[in-house]
Order: sequence, then C-alpha cells, then structure tokens
Amino acid sequence: MPAPLQSAETQRATISYYETGDPAGRPVLFVHGLPFSSYIWRNVLPEMNQNQRLIAVDLIGFGDSTGNGYGVQDQADHLADFIDVMGLSDVTLMAHDWGAGISLVYAAQNPDDVAAFAFMEGSMPPVYPRPAYDQMPERIAGMFKSMRDENAEENVLEANIWQEVIMPTMTGDPLPDPVVAEYKRPFPTPESRQPLLDMSRSLPIGGEPAAVSQAYSAAVEWWTKTEIPKLVLYAEPGRLFKQDMAEWTQANAVNVTIASIGPGHHALQEDAPQAVADGLQTWLDTLEN
Repeated sequence: MPAPLQSAETQRATISYYETGDPAGRPVLFVHGLPFSSYIWRNVLPEMNQNQRLIAVDLIGFGDSTGNGYGVQDQADHLADFIDVMGLSDVTLMAHDWGAGISLVYAAQNPDDVAAFAFMEGSMPPVYPRPAYDQMPERIAGMFKSMRDENAEENVLEANIWQEVIMPTMTGDPLPDPVVAEYKRPFPTPESRQPLLDMSRSLPIGGEPAAVSQAYSAAVEWWTKTEIPKLVLYAEPGRLFKQDMAEWTQANAVNVTIASIGPGHHALQEDAPQAVADGLQTWLDTLEN
C-alpha cells in the first residue's frame, strides 16, 4: 500500500481508506468495484500529482470497511457519509466497475459536492440500466441471472464464484498470488461474502430491483444533462466499457472527454496502472486550465 490504512467513523459504518498527496489539495476520490477493494488503486495513486488530495476508499463489506447495507443505494449513502465526515467538497470522483454506478447515484443525489466525474470499465449508461436480460451479451446475462436464482447462495457464498472464477478473467496476465490473497482476505467464509451477492443483485436489470432502477434512472437523467466535466478512460480490448461505449457517452452526455489508455482488460488498475494515472492526470490538468 502506498500509505497507511486509516478509518473514518460515520453513524452507520467504519470506513477504511488510504490517502496520499496534499491534504489541502484538490480531493480526488477513488472508488473500486466488484470483487476488489481500495487495494486495486495501490499502483495508481503514487503515479498521480501529489499536489492533490488522493483518497482510495473501501466500500462497505470490502477491504476493511464494516457496516450494514451493501446494495447500490446503501453504498451511495455510505459514500455520502464518508465524504461528509472527511470534510470533502468539490470532489472529483474516479470510479471503476460497479463503483462507478454507486458513484453515479451518489453524484446525482449530491451534485453540489461533485466537481468532476471520471470512470473506466464502469456500470454506467448505456451498459446499465438494462431493460431486459435478452438485451445483454448472453454470457453476462446468464451470469447475473444466476445471481438471482435459487442457486445464487451456493455459487456466490459457498463457491465464491466472484473471486475463484470471475476475477481471474479480469486481467491480461494472472494476478500474483499475494495480490489474489489480499482481495480474498475480507471474504474467508460464506457469511462474509454477502456483500458480493447483494451488490450483484443490485444491478438494475429489467426494472429490478425497483428502488435501484428508479434511483439509477434518475441518476442517468442527471448524468446526461449535467455540465460537470466527465472523463471516460477505455482500453483495448476492454471488457465492460469499450471504445464504442465511450463514444456513446461523448455523443449523449455533456462535457465528456474520452481517452484510450492502450492495452487492458477489465481491472485496468492491475493491467496498466501507469497508463490509468497518466490518462486521469492529463485530464485533471486540463481542468486547472
């Protein structure tokens, strides 16, 4: 880790994070996705301009954060609590995977606290919300359908499918054993893996879950119209949010910059941390000007 792990106490949770840079600098908040933790940003933050305040946070149930409520709205609320307790304002969000969807819901509900929004390989429009499973790639549709059926607990909680089967497909090269061990550390038992299942089930597909779909649809409406600067980083071949999705975002939202970081799959922080840092920092520097 590039800095010691710290924790912030909110009314509902103990939220772990690590921080580098200048406490008086521009706050940039890094939000991970499934099935990772703040650890995924460990090689990105040191390559950023350290005149900024750089914070990587653990979502609840991941890394070392503890509390109740693992779905998208719960996690967005926890993120709001964290930002409030930390005294952050004019935050730039840098989000990945389902962390991007959580950050989107947070930002739409707290627009005055958000200065800019960057993401990569994110669960963002037009990928989500999805009106039906048959409008998704067959492999992805089957995976998320299985997480809502009668075998979900066996697959996700008992077999730990997220980390044993899915995670190894997310990088170009196999992750080193110590890295895999760190991602698995918070989830040693079936009971500890409940956040993985709850977050899987909170993706808005076919109008379900209803509350998530409503919140997400409202967030998408805000996203396409808000003037805040936006950045989409993408890689080749990519996995979830490829070049065509980035171009869709640029065509359908306001004030969007898109940039390729070169080769990468889904966990781009593992595949190409320097390229991620360079792409993000280049854009941040333009905002200063």
